[in-house]
Amino acid sequence: MTAATAASTTGVGAGAIAFTLLGPVSASVGGEHVTIDGRRQRVVLSLLVLARGRIVPLDTLADAVWGDRPPLSARTQIVLCVRALRKAFRAAGHTGHVIVTAHQGYRLRAERADVDVRTFDALVTAADEAAGEGEPAEAGTLYKRALDLWSGPALQGVGGRVTEEEAARLEERRLAAYEALLGIGETQLATGFFDEAEGTLLDALGIAERTGDPLLVAEANLVLGRFCRMLRRTVRAGQYLAVAHRAFRATGSEQGQAQVSVEMAMLAECVAASGPPLDAIPRQLSR
Repeated sequence: MTAATAASTTGVGAGAIAFTLLGPVSASVGGEHVTIDGRRQRVVLSLLVLARGRIVPLDTLADAVWGDRPPLSARTQIVLCVRALRKAFRAAGHTGHVIVTAHQGYRLRAERADVDVRTFDALVTAADEAAGEGEPAEAGTLYKRALDLWSGPALQGVGGRVTEEEAARLEERRLAAYEALLGIGETQLATGFFDEAEGTLLDALGIAERTGDPLLVAEANLVLGRFCRMLRRTVRAGQYLAVAHRAFRATGSEQGQAQVSVEMAMLAECVAASGPPLDAIPRQLSR
């Protein structure tokens, strides 16, 4: 998917199926919530969605639900689980066959469904391309859209070794996308594009706070503290740096705490100079 295609992605239409895996696993039909009861149904549905239309064998589904010690009735229980999922989709208003029986297993028949994992991957790929082509503003917008899809850990409430690899891949890509977004803000700050930097850094901070990851929160507050110091917004700079210090300390990052100490020393010099806050710098005014 190109950057332009990713940027034009729209929401779910009436009657369309949507699957959410970037957080608590859920599904909807035209905005109507599909009732998914218990971990077993979440596991089965997640594997079918991740298979992207390919057949998932019954043995794979049983392994994902029970691991190395499935009960003798495992296959029967998987059949009942699929039957319950089909009923849940019908209750939400979908009249077609969402899960179809295939040779020795099942597959999801929802080629046009909105799947947040697919959207996330497409947006991050497009953002990477935009960044590589020297379009930081477009890249930043796409990274933010990708990260805004998350509402918690990937495949939350599923667990198990079968989905661990995919969950780890998604979490790793989320972190890379966040670091790329923060990096765009830092570059904008270093090159004097303060208006753009402020927007990008505040986006990064909002995303970090939603994840609850103290390291991401610390990094965003550190850069925002530097941003405010450079514009002589000393009070706000001190607030950001205080949050960054607490968050770095919570993670045990001595390097992060040292970075905050350097910024605090530079902030003290700025306060001593007692210059007025800056609304813009010459580079901005000449653009």
